[in-house]
Amino acid sequence: MSATADSRAYDLASPSVARGLFGHVRSAMLLAALLTGCKEPTGPEREISGAKIFTQNCARCHGLDGKGLPEVAGVRDLTDPGFMSTLSDERLRRSIRGGRPPTMPSFPHFSEPTLKVLVAYVRTLSQPELQLPPPPPPGP
Repeated sequence: MSATADSRAYDLASPSVARGLFGHVRSAMLLAALLTGCKEPTGPEREISGAKIFTQNCARCHGLDGKGLPEVAGVRDLTDPGFMSTLSDERLRRSIRGGRPPTMPSFPHFSEPTLKVLVAYVRTLSQPELQLPPPPPPGP
């Protein structure tokens, strides 16, 4: 090995070169995380509605009222307070996120805020006293 090759090998192994290389790798990883980490837009301009999420994703089997459609085998009645009181919020989140094979599909793409709002809405189906009154109509 020539003297020039030896000095290059030494330079790559020096602590200052290693720190610089580590810094570049760390920056690249941070950039990759930032670019892939936010899959849903967020901000004050985007309201999350449990009723809307339920209507768009759950009502096709559970019905708009949560009682379950008779033509869907094995669908749970989400208005049954006896059944719903046996489920923790965490259990509901796991069921929504992972599904209930073979009949209920999974929704792994829901963010935690979305799941929290959806679970809260599902709870209101079996506890009418938790339901919010409809908003007043817009004024003139």
